[in-house]
Amino acid sequence: MQAVAAAADLADVVSRYTSLRKRGSTLLGLCPFHQEKTPSFTVSVEKGLYHCFGCGEGGDVFTFLQRMDNLTFTEAVEVLAERYSVPLEREEMGSAASADRGREQRLLQVLEKAAAFYQRYLWESKGGEAARAYLAARGLGRTVCEEFLVGLAPTGWHVLSRRAGEQGFTARELEAAGLTSRSAGRVFDRFRGRLMFPLVDHRGRVVGFGGRMLGDDLPKYLNSPEGPVYDKGRLLYGLFQARRAIVEADEVIVVEGYTDVLGMVQAGVTNVVASMGTAFTGRQLALLTRFTKNVTFMFDADRAGAEAAVRSGEIARQAGLRPMVVALPPGRDPAELAVSGSPDDLRRLVAGKISLLRYEINGRLGSTDLTGSEGRVRAFEAVRKLLDRAGSPQEKEEEVQFVADRLRLAPENVRFLLRTGATRHSPTEGDKGEEAAYRVKVLAPEVSLERRFLAGVLRHPGRAAELFRGMSREHFVDGLHQRVYDVLCPAADEGVPVVDAARRATLEHDEVGRLLTGLLISSEDDVHTEGLLQHDYLKLQEQHLDRVIGSLQAALTGDPGERELEGKLLRLEVLRQEVRHMLANVDEE
Repeated sequence: MQAVAAAADLADVVSRYTSLRKRGSTLLGLCPFHQEKTPSFTVSVEKGLYHCFGCGEGGDVFTFLQRMDNLTFTEAVEVLAERYSVPLEREEMGSAASADRGREQRLLQVLEKAAAFYQRYLWESKGGEAARAYLAARGLGRTVCEEFLVGLAPTGWHVLSRRAGEQGFTARELEAAGLTSRSAGRVFDRFRGRLMFPLVDHRGRVVGFGGRMLGDDLPKYLNSPEGPVYDKGRLLYGLFQARRAIVEADEVIVVEGYTDVLGMVQAGVTNVVASMGTAFTGRQLALLTRFTKNVTFMFDADRAGAEAAVRSGEIARQAGLRPMVVALPPGRDPAELAVSGSPDDLRRLVAGKISLLRYEINGRLGSTDLTGSEGRVRAFEAVRKLLDRAGSPQEKEEEVQFVADRLRLAPENVRFLLRTGATRHSPTEGDKGEEAAYRVKVLAPEVSLERRFLAGVLRHPGRAAELFRGMSREHFVDGLHQRVYDVLCPAADEGVPVVDAARRATLEHDEVGRLLTGLLISSEDDVHTEGLLQHDYLKLQEQHLDRVIGSLQAALTGDPGERELEGKLLRLEVLRQEVRHMLANVDEE
């Protein structure tokens, strides 16, 4: 990890997400984590840290990549190691595990090269004419196809395998990667004459392919077999391209197929992924919820699509989410709507999404004859069971008026019927709101002074031991500042550079770590002169003495036995006057 941290260029990594300009010894730009018009996002190349003074986000290059691309720490290390060509040493791995890792890297390499080969063949060869015409007829332009690496497999039986062999890949590697198949002792290219959709994981690695026939031959779709690098149940088509849009919209739209994603992205709806068929898994949901908790399903308007929306929505509901559904016009799919209508029409359709509960109620009432009382009774009993599965009492109440209107009942009668004979349950609702990770607030003057002092100590670490010897955690009124003191003071006592102690604490990614990240970057400001540090130290001493003296004076009762206390008060008063005298003579410059 240390080798990766040393090689990784934080400014280079950050610049891929926001523009930076030099300001003194740091770089400044608009924060990629929140919307702002005035730059408050600061990068210290020297310290290898970033901090936003607007929203409070901060950390090192690993933290940045984890937050921006929703990666685990291990994934962030691996991405940076690959980007900056740092070989990773996994001491905890045995020789067998290391060999497996090496084989996995070889498979990823050949899959990436295959994707590039298919893409060139589609756009640059005469054999790609029919496929290019097919894409044009579907209304899909070259720009969106290239964004998703769409390609074409040649019709020959050994075109890809021969090319890969020339580049040093073995027949066993090609078969393990799912690029070749074996039958009756013969090995041949698995994909031939198919439009190729590379399957890319959330880290941007090609792990497999989906191939579509251009004609009527079967099977219409052929996917890579599951293997060492491809696990269909853990993959969502388009997630790598959509991840930033999902975070910004705080919503993901799940469709069924590859062309659904391409059509919607081309129409300007970019927070979209595909489940690659009507099966949606809990593992796919777990991956999505790393980016957002708001999931909307937009499946084809046929029976299979409706059933898939309900199954998929139930998985999301069981995970504690409130799934939404976009109900499409009968017989239509997202790709057709995206390329045949206007982008505004598509956005209005998406904006009209309804809850899964409303979608289920609509479906049940729509399939029942409501003209007679008997049909309405059957419909109500069916709807009652649906309402019992509502995620919360509030969601259930929202549907009462809708059910009442459809069944021609008064809302109070619907509520009464739901209470009588219903299978009741009281789901425990989760916390109504997520606690904000950071809240911008105006600091009280004494708290602001404490923060400036701590930044000054980090600016002049050589004075830390001397200053901390005359202080205790009671010199700070802010609890978070007391915890920072608890980090820095012991380090200074033991002769450990306080800057090193602060940097180690930033790795904890807690409140103290975030504050120390900001303090380390703030300390680079030229305002933190040694004179100002001395002034702030004396001012903290004065404020501490004010509090102690005030407390002792409040404890006086006038009893004759309080002479010791009165003597202590006198000594503290003298000390306070000395501190004030020194304050008056400090040169802050």
